[in-house]
Amino acid sequence: MVGETRQFWNGQLEHAAIIPDFAAWQDRHEALSAQADALGMPERIPTGADDLQALWRTKLGRASHGLLYIHGGFWRRYAAHDFSFVAETAAAANVTFYNVDYRLVPLVRMKEAVDDVVAACAIAREACDRLVVVGHSAGAHLAVEAAMRMERPPDHVVAISGIYDLAPLRFAFIQDELGLSDEEVATFSPIFRAASMPCPVHIRVGAAETAEFQRQSVRFFETVSEAGRTATIEFMQAHHHSSIVAELADSNTVLSHLVQSLLH
Repeated sequence: MVGETRQFWNGQLEHAAIIPDFAAWQDRHEALSAQADALGMPERIPTGADDLQALWRTKLGRASHGLLYIHGGFWRRYAAHDFSFVAETAAAANVTFYNVDYRLVPLVRMKEAVDDVVAACAIAREACDRLVVVGHSAGAHLAVEAAMRMERPPDHVVAISGIYDLAPLRFAFIQDELGLSDEEVATFSPIFRAASMPCPVHIRVGAAETAEFQRQSVRFFETVSEAGRTATIEFMQAHHHSSIVAELADSNTVLSHLVQSLLH
């Protein structure tokens, strides 16, 4: 990474500047989540003392099967409700929907964010005979990290457009907020612990995403596979970082069908 400038890494990672209609996609996510509210009122299950330490449960079908979603936002923005449209996929699969809130950086360190997600996943795991954990962007990172740290892992992880090696983030705009240390990069980069992946991981990334997001997805797939663990990967045509996750709002899309099949 020596010789690659901050401008270069911003061009790989700063979605608000990279995606021409980024703001419109944020509005689209908000509208989709508002529509999904009609599916049912979520119940808040606290996972700690902070308001953001919470697991939201919406009973849409079998209590013994659950879809748990972890939102992205570079670990420092958004909330569970911003992506409640994922409940549409849970409803189509006739399962319970779990949506995770966690404390955000820089008010806490990466460890606390990971711990919050592990705690939420453990509660859902205890309630479910079958649990599929889905995460997008930073949420994909947290989904993998949680699976690696849970006493009883999920049955599957679907990791969408994730970051699996934190090292490049130190050279981009986001480091101003994350303040990642060398120790945090080593401890919370799942690419270095591929042999610890305890369940199948299904890696999906948009074919229109930046080279770095595609590289990270391919490299994580390779390291998990080389470690003898189960992984799949697919580049989803015509999708960029913001559009790919919206597939989960439509039960008839390829990504939604994948999650539904894993739940059964």
